[in-house]
Amino acid sequence: MYQTERKQQILYLLQEKNEMTVAELSRLLFTSESSIRRDLQAMELSGLVRRTHGGVKLLSDNPTIVPFASRLHYKVAEKKKMAKKALSYIQDGQVIFLDQSSSALFLAHELVNRRQVTIITNNIEILATMAKSELKVYASGGYICPTNRNCLIGEDAHEIFRKTHADLLFFSTKALSSDGALYDATREEIHIHNAMLENAARKYFLCDSGKFDLYASYLQCTLGDLDGMISEVEVPERFTKLLPGQN
Repeated sequence: MYQTERKQQILYLLQEKNEMTVAELSRLLFTSESSIRRDLQAMELSGLVRRTHGGVKLLSDNPTIVPFASRLHYKVAEKKKMAKKALSYIQDGQVIFLDQSSSALFLAHELVNRRQVTIITNNIEILATMAKSELKVYASGGYICPTNRNCLIGEDAHEIFRKTHADLLFFSTKALSSDGALYDATREEIHIHNAMLENAARKYFLCDSGKFDLYASYLQCTLGDLDGMISEVEVPERFTKLLPGQN
């Protein structure tokens, strides 16, 4: 297994347990403990994890909140596939809300070479990405969220989404329950999403299949409040039937 692949596998395992020992990782990845330690040292320097005595943990005080830097390396192929699907919904001249999720960042990468759409976002990484483009891009303002350092929140962040009408919203949350409810991990991000949802003409949920049939702390909305759901796989009928106009 190549080093890059092994680092991704380490992140996948930490998504499940949040904290693991070097010995556990060595056994599960069929790799020497010395190689695992070198990987963890590099990952710590990149801000993905924090090494502990004999082990490693994700960089988050709350085990339900996965750091953005870690999420960037999680389910990369799935997020790229969703981003390419989302492109088919976007037309020149439209105003687009992109949220603070890593899934939205992958869509932003697909939009870099477009010239005739306007993006409004509270995602710091998207702003950095769009500096390389010729697109019209608006930052929401606000302050950096304590639990998601890539996300701008607060009244200033709400204001631009309250006062702007977007043609499209693309967003993601932490979980999609079996009965079609979307859940997220923090109240602050829920409030930002609410402002986006209220002021977008069409709303699309970016949801990789790993979030199916899960729950998180706070209810965001339901599939019935949206116009569509985009996944790397064909969306199961149990979810599509809950979308408006599908009954």
